[in-house]
Amino acid sequence: MMRARIAAGCSAAALLLTACTESGISPRVFDWTDAPAEGTPPAVEPVAPTDVLGEESEAARPPTAEAAEGEPMPTPVSGHAEVVGLDAHGLSDVSQVDVDLTVSGVRGKGRVEVEFVSPSGHPYERRTSVVEAKPDVTRTVRFSLPVAGTTVATSGMSGTWQVRFFLDGAPLTTAAFTLEP
Repeated sequence: MMRARIAAGCSAAALLLTACTESGISPRVFDWTDAPAEGTPPAVEPVAPTDVLGEESEAARPPTAEAAEGEPMPTPVSGHAEVVGLDAHGLSDVSQVDVDLTVSGVRGKGRVEVEFVSPSGHPYERRTSVVEAKPDVTRTVRFSLPVAGTTVATSGMSGTWQVRFFLDGAPLTTAAFTLEP
């Protein structure tokens, strides 16, 4: 196996060396600062772009500078999450945890998903809601995680929880809260 690798390596090196001295003339490596040698052809200018489809349609042309400047840039989608109304932090004292997601820049309908991740790092619950708004309108959606009478309280799932939000499958924002034993 090793002999085959050495033989292949030697063959590749020999091939490179023969390519460098083909026809008895070794190639010259030019530096960008080198001036063209006497008798070398002049530099070739780039060709102007053409319509490769041959249709000369508007779709094949880039937009004019005036059209590009006149259109407003779309508002980027942004989100902010905040845990609200969590006065008590003990598992036996909390009935539910509410998290408000404020989102802006949504164009039409958007699917918002929330994922509550337990302190052990495993997804505990996932929910989905639809948000419909114009790009310049801000919407707030509330998601609640029940605690009292659920596995969260009966299994003693205390610690810091992560809340992850997604808009149409793309990560949007996160929040965190802590439940004490």
